[in-house]
Amino acid sequence: MVAKRINMILFGVLLIATVLYQIIGGKVVQLSTSSIFVLMGLVNLRFAIKQHKENLKFYIAMALGLFLCMMGDIMLRKDFVMGAATFASGHVAFLVSYYFLHKVRKNDFIIGGVLFALVGSFILFCPLLIFSDSYMKWVSLAYALIISMMVGKAVSNYLTDKKKSRLLMAIGSSMFFFSDFMLLCNWFMETGSITRKLCMITYFPALGVLALSMLAALDEKK
Repeated sequence: MVAKRINMILFGVLLIATVLYQIIGGKVVQLSTSSIFVLMGLVNLRFAIKQHKENLKFYIAMALGLFLCMMGDIMLRKDFVMGAATFASGHVAFLVSYYFLHKVRKNDFIIGGVLFALVGSFILFCPLLIFSDSYMKWVSLAYALIISMMVGKAVSNYLTDKKKSRLLMAIGSSMFFFSDFMLLCNWFMETGSITRKLCMITYFPALGVLALSMLAALDEKK
């Protein structure tokens, strides 16, 4: 399948670029790496349109989420709040795409609620976190709520329908959650460079896995 070959090539390039970013760093390398997972999303959206795939809204929302995350990369270098807001918009797009696959279920809120309770308590009560302004804490909490709900829905969908695409969404969303937690620690704790490296080395592959979930969905029946 042409779509599979293209995705495997792009995902391989994404992994290589992720390693290069750890070595070289810099805005150009970061943006170039982000553009790869956006390209994967656009390729899969194109194949979905070509196949007249059912539930095209899912593919559009996923591609939009990938694009917004790339924009979040750009904005985060300029301003934390703007970057967080852009990334949060990407998470919302992913969350909406997951709901295009499966309707609201109780597990969505149970899993997402547990995750938010854990990370929210960390944000509120961890003495090692230092917020320069109090509103930054509330921005972080709002962001944590959105990504927790996104992960909760992804995992819930997999528990409901154990298809390959749902598994990839759950894995990619969980990796994204971990990456953002590392970002939180990097911005507001004295952790050195380790959390920044852990953030970026999981972030790019996480988005690549989410793009691959679109490919997996192309081969699955309704």
